[in-house]
Amino acid sequence: PNLTIPPMPQKNRRWQLTAPTLVALLALFLTLLNYGFYRTLWRAWQDAGGDGTFLWTVPLFIFCALNILLHLLLLPWLHKILMPLILLLSAAVSYGVIFLGIYFDRAMLTNVLITTPAEGAKLLTWPLVLWLLAFGVVPAILYLRVRLAYHRWWRELLQRLGAVALSLLALLLIARFHYQDYAAFSRNNPDIHHLIVPTNYIVAGVSKIKHARRAQRPYETVGADVRRNKRGTARQVSVLIIGEATRAQNWGLNGYARQTTPKLAARGAQILNYPHTESCGTYTAHSLPCMLSEQPRTAFDLDIASRRDNLLDILQRAGVRVIWYDNDTGCKGSCTHIEFHDMTARNLPAYCRDGECLDDILLEDWEQILAADERDLVIVLHTIGSHGPTYYQRYTPPYRQFAPTCDTKQIQQCSREAITNTYDNTIRYVDGFIERVIARLAREKDWKSSVFYVSDHGESLGENGIYLHSTPYSVAPAEQTRVPMMLWLSDAWRQDGAVDGNCLHQRASSGEYSQDNVFHTYLGLFDVQTGGSIYQKELDLLAGCRK
Repeated sequence: PNLTIPPMPQKNRRWQLTAPTLVALLALFLTLLNYGFYRTLWRAWQDAGGDGTFLWTVPLFIFCALNILLHLLLLPWLHKILMPLILLLSAAVSYGVIFLGIYFDRAMLTNVLITTPAEGAKLLTWPLVLWLLAFGVVPAILYLRVRLAYHRWWRELLQRLGAVALSLLALLLIARFHYQDYAAFSRNNPDIHHLIVPTNYIVAGVSKIKHARRAQRPYETVGADVRRNKRGTARQVSVLIIGEATRAQNWGLNGYARQTTPKLAARGAQILNYPHTESCGTYTAHSLPCMLSEQPRTAFDLDIASRRDNLLDILQRAGVRVIWYDNDTGCKGSCTHIEFHDMTARNLPAYCRDGECLDDILLEDWEQILAADERDLVIVLHTIGSHGPTYYQRYTPPYRQFAPTCDTKQIQQCSREAITNTYDNTIRYVDGFIERVIARLAREKDWKSSVFYVSDHGESLGENGIYLHSTPYSVAPAEQTRVPMMLWLSDAWRQDGAVDGNCLHQRASSGEYSQDNVFHTYLGLFDVQTGGSIYQKELDLLAGCRK
């Protein structure tokens, strides 16, 4: 009999796509994933009072731009690595943009790269995991199943050039009718492009590499001729407490509706509080080196600062013993040349769980350090303070004054009241911590002691849909840029320092200050003199009130 053998079916034929089709589908998916950007765009335009006509062209603009970019990345063999990676990263970044209002720029990339495992675990929630699976892992797997249907080289090239040409034509048409709208909006919102995936993290990565190359510069000594003109023989001991994510708006001494700083308030005139203080940046890796640098905030360059002496180096060269105790994520390069103790790494059960510790662990070696010798001393206590999103882990039960609280790391699921209550409880713990430091130094009647507290940056608690911090400074809300700052001086210091107390309080309450004041105030506190114009008297918080 005549037998007909059916043709063998082509494996996965239904997954074969041409390059223009595959790129168009991928561009469309990423365009839709930018919902967080569109939402912010619409709100910004409404606030500006525009009619919003051009906004309808923005998704088309992004689609066409992505269509061109992805065609450039659709390289033989290599695209099977690049595209799934882009899908996974885009899903992760889009979650932060949509649900936390995060702007992903070079600063945010720096935060990601220096995040500790414990800190990263706090950010890993079930909603994030499900989001990554649905919009990252599944699309990446589907992409890997696709087989590109290649044509002869000249036809393949024509098809791809044609797709790119159509996208360019669409972009030109949009520019023809709405160029002024795009230009004006970009001028007024220069950081909004940090919300667009995948270009935001691609640009951030390129910028990070460029800055890393810039940082390879010769090391510069600052204040090589430093000397001290110490008044009297009394021992000088100062504790610089660097706060974390504590904002000025919730600081009790600043007139907040709640008294979140009752212990400091009880000290009355002993405390110099500076209610109008601006931070250098909105994330630790920038603000911390900035406050210890002689560079002003407006001209601060992190790459330059990383290769030159800071305040602690100068104090040490002047003969002051300087020690850094850390309970955060490190000193961000600011303690390279001084004695450093990572207290978090000790993981003491009395203070620590899940890889993070209460700030009281910083006082574990307190007595030994104070009694070690009679040299003048500066102790830096780098606290974890009010760091989110796990605010509920930053204090002990006695400080749970305000309830209900948000006892989860998924803070966007809590009410604003619960988040604020939990955050305010962290400040009460900070208040108690500072008080314990002051009380210990106050016992030494013959020491010229001081305690200087300043937070590295503020924190957003859901205002306008923004949480946590690290928003670009130019668009950051005041909640992230206004920080608490205070100074306590012992009786011996006030007497020997010959300062006018009334003058100090008047200047503190009425003046405008920033983290720039830290550097110059400490040079003044320890009577450090340097050649040139490193020390600026007008930035010394005490200089204007010396008798």
